[in-house]
Amino acid sequence: MPITTRTAQDPCSDAVPDPGEGLSGTGGRPGGKRPRGRFASRIIPFLRGEYAIAPRAARLVLVIYALLLLSRLIDSAFLSREGEYLSTVLLQLLIFPIPAYLYIRLRGKAFTKSLRLRRFPLTHLFLILSAILMLMAGCTLLAMVCGMMQAQPTFTLYDTFSSVHDGSAGTAVRLVLTYGLLPAFCEELVFRGILCAEYEKQGILYAAVVSSLFFALLHFDLTALPVYLFAGFLLALVLYITRSTLAAMVVHLGYNLFGVLAQAGLSGYCRSTGSVGLLVVILIALLLLSSAFFCGEVARILRRRAESSLLDDPEQIATPGLSRLSGRAFLPALGKAFLCPEAMLAVLLWAVSVVVNLVRK
Repeated sequence: MPITTRTAQDPCSDAVPDPGEGLSGTGGRPGGKRPRGRFASRIIPFLRGEYAIAPRAARLVLVIYALLLLSRLIDSAFLSREGEYLSTVLLQLLIFPIPAYLYIRLRGKAFTKSLRLRRFPLTHLFLILSAILMLMAGCTLLAMVCGMMQAQPTFTLYDTFSSVHDGSAGTAVRLVLTYGLLPAFCEELVFRGILCAEYEKQGILYAAVVSSLFFALLHFDLTALPVYLFAGFLLALVLYITRSTLAAMVVHLGYNLFGVLAQAGLSGYCRSTGSVGLLVVILIALLLLSSAFFCGEVARILRRRAESSLLDDPEQIATPGLSRLSGRAFLPALGKAFLCPEAMLAVLLWAVSVVVNLVRK
């Protein structure tokens, strides 16, 4: 089902109402009231989010950031106990799915279709596999450039929860569920499902960039910022090519499994050997090959979709255009995603957390 443009009367619309609408003839003053001062006329619309694009999405991001930072204050009281994995699962459920569920309920049933929580055809498996390999190779190379491989012997979530593997099968299963499956579902539901649906009115490129920025800031790690920007953008591409958030979840899960089961080994290799040239060559080759295969699969899927006059599913949300913004308008519009108190507070929380981490180090 194609996405329809919502009018200003729609209660779910982000459109700013016309200032002249509904005003009486008393000099543009409703009911003859005194006009507001210059400061009030600017600050009140800003506080309401009238200058921002999709301010509701920024409110969700702020809630998630605040809950995640709050979890840092209480995780030390839980993670030293026997219920380490259970407490990590409960904290993740509190941080992501519960706020996401409340957000979706407030947005209404019509918004649920925009989340693209649908199965992907088996013909997309090769694209998904190539995306997993791209993510593994690209993120590992960026992590090496950023100096993360030497600094992190274990897999971490949001610089808060650290995985510990004692080699047993039971621990491996718990690691996969806690640090692999659950984060993939939670993060993709919010950052590819909800955020892309909110920002894609400006086109795929805009939604991919904004959701990737919020996704990168989520991890509260300045060093890892390029890694998560790359990952978020690639996951957004998978979402729009497959038209399925579940496909993005599978790609994310594949990368998380690599991080949980192999990152510690690669980190140990980088620390123990003085030369990592062979590893770099292998990763570059893997990145190039997987990228070529990914682009070929994208071309095949789009070609097949263009030849078809009907959507695969009549209830499916159609893919929006690449961009509804000109090159000059893109950066100003990008700034408008953060032009509301909630988005600015979210960025402020990230900056404060980064500074605190740098001071501690």
